[in-house]
Amino acid sequence: MKIAGVALLVGALTSGALAGGSLDTAAVAVTETEPTPVATQEAAPTAASSADRLAGADRYATAVAVSQETFEPGVPIVFLASGVDYPDALSAAPLAAALGGPLLLTGSRSLPSVVAAELTRLAPAEVVIVGGTAVVTSSVATQVTRLGLDVRRVAGADRYATSRALVTAFAPPSDTVYLATGRNYPDALAAAAAAGAAGVPVLLVNGASSSLDSATRQLIASRSVQTAYIAGGASVISSGIELSLAVDTVQRLAGPDRYATAVAINAHAFPTAERAFVATGAGYADALSGAVLAGIENAPLYLSGPTCLPRAAREAMLDRLDAARITLFGGTAVLSSRVASLQACTTVADDRATSNAELKAALEQRLRTLPGTYSVSVREVEGLQTSVSISGTRRQEPVSVIKLFVAYAVLDRVDRDLLSLSTPTRSGVSVQNCLRAMIHVSDNYCHWDLVDLVGKQNLNNQFWSDGYRRTVYDGYSGSGVYYPAKVSTTDDLALLLSRLDRGELLSPESTDLFITMLETQLWRSKLPAGVEAGTPVANKTGSAWSAAGWFQSDAGIVTSPAGSYAIAVLGSGGATVAGVRELGRVAYEHFNGPIGTRASYSDLNAVTTGSTPYYRYASTSDQLGTLPSGRRIEVYASARTWYQVVHNGSYVWVRSSSLRNYYDYPRR
Repeated sequence: MKIAGVALLVGALTSGALAGGSLDTAAVAVTETEPTPVATQEAAPTAASSADRLAGADRYATAVAVSQETFEPGVPIVFLASGVDYPDALSAAPLAAALGGPLLLTGSRSLPSVVAAELTRLAPAEVVIVGGTAVVTSSVATQVTRLGLDVRRVAGADRYATSRALVTAFAPPSDTVYLATGRNYPDALAAAAAAGAAGVPVLLVNGASSSLDSATRQLIASRSVQTAYIAGGASVISSGIELSLAVDTVQRLAGPDRYATAVAINAHAFPTAERAFVATGAGYADALSGAVLAGIENAPLYLSGPTCLPRAAREAMLDRLDAARITLFGGTAVLSSRVASLQACTTVADDRATSNAELKAALEQRLRTLPGTYSVSVREVEGLQTSVSISGTRRQEPVSVIKLFVAYAVLDRVDRDLLSLSTPTRSGVSVQNCLRAMIHVSDNYCHWDLVDLVGKQNLNNQFWSDGYRRTVYDGYSGSGVYYPAKVSTTDDLALLLSRLDRGELLSPESTDLFITMLETQLWRSKLPAGVEAGTPVANKTGSAWSAAGWFQSDAGIVTSPAGSYAIAVLGSGGATVAGVRELGRVAYEHFNGPIGTRASYSDLNAVTTGSTPYYRYASTSDQLGTLPSGRRIEVYASARTWYQVVHNGSYVWVRSSSLRNYYDYPRR
């Protein structure tokens, strides 16, 4: 009879395991807890039922903790990869296991002191820096050299070339290879452990490609590979890649999600095992270092949500394997005490917590690689009602995105018969036409006409009473606090849009009008270009320049195949259009899986509806000529119902009524 085992938890004690934490951590802590009885699905008495915890204060210290648990001084090799992004380390982990050395993580520009201390302790024959200088700078290499260690860099032009270079340089001969996508990390984590245990490499491929690239085909042929295992379904690595593999046997190991894919990989790779490992499915850092240990121990690596074990993973470890020892990589911030006590997920709340953790980790990972500073909030309207807020309560300049609040306040007054759509504003332009201009082309003149019509103090009072308590125009908030300039938060914006989508904000007629205006507005280079082509996005964007750099923001309702959700992004300090778009992509792919064909829109966003006079100014006093019917042009700016367009390299003015959208934007 086997003796009952324990579960060892390896990972960060704080949320730094996911968010990155400090680079200058100096200590690794070891904490032990008393055995905790399993609360559900009681296992056979020989299986693990209690947990100890080995943890570092952040991802860098966690990797050191794994190294200290596994390796004595004098190792032949250490792989040193970026702790800021995952791709380069994915291929390095199984090679480290095969060669008998750890995988340690570093910052992009500086070597954490805890890692420097571990390198000194290990005294390796060689340190291999994985990735180019854009990923791990030369200053890190210099710091390692100053420790008296030999340093070698292995890199390629991109993550796929780096993966091939690593396999070429370090992979032992074998007739088997695992293929994993380089576009995301979850499926590759379990594959790294399985490959490490078998002594075979993991090659990263662009899973969205229609066929296998020639460089990877050549490498596979040069290694005389006979068997290829594909980690993940066809939405992760395309069927075209599968069909273009010129090997004797191709087997796809996949499940409906990242957790089930890990179960499928492990069911194939580990018919038996006395030990099993678990890492968060919402992050990569702990699992990458841990995959080395799993490979050395010839043990599977499963993925888990933050509050409970997926039922299939728990059954695999305790029932199929009867594992006497289970090791969790990740502190209580990423794998809770319920995971440590091996409790299975049973409720919608468990699933929601898992979804929240996955999306938050994916957004934080992308944020680490983007220029500028961003706040992001996402609220799923349907399904699990996933809700994520990253700096979502931070008050900041919302630029033109604040026009969403003005539109809702005006339409609310229309619903209450305090205004009508035909009510003239101070400029004489009606409420309806000003609303359209303010949304359709983000017109500032109509924006301030409508603010004047309602009154800043009335707006601020309404924002406060309706629950948007961090949104205010310059002046006094509903609570009497003075603000010298307008501010808002992504939490307030996402709440407003989720209420609009649910029909809780306005009457059905005003809701339809508002969403129609948002779905057909012209500026679509941010959130609308970060989703699958054909996906309706009802958004309001904004941008502005300051001495500190660009403000780039967007907020909208995405009606995706998996259901609708609200997303708000406020960027500052050099934020970019591409950055906002990328955050939108991450949110879309969390709910819907990888994008096949991304939406794309040209700056030539309008077309004349007939013979159209154009003018030097926003008036009829100085006509310059006439545009023919059907002329496609770029709308550049506006002055209420006059649009400034680009014609033959010059800026001229036309009446907005003489134009229509060039694109038939997707509608719900």
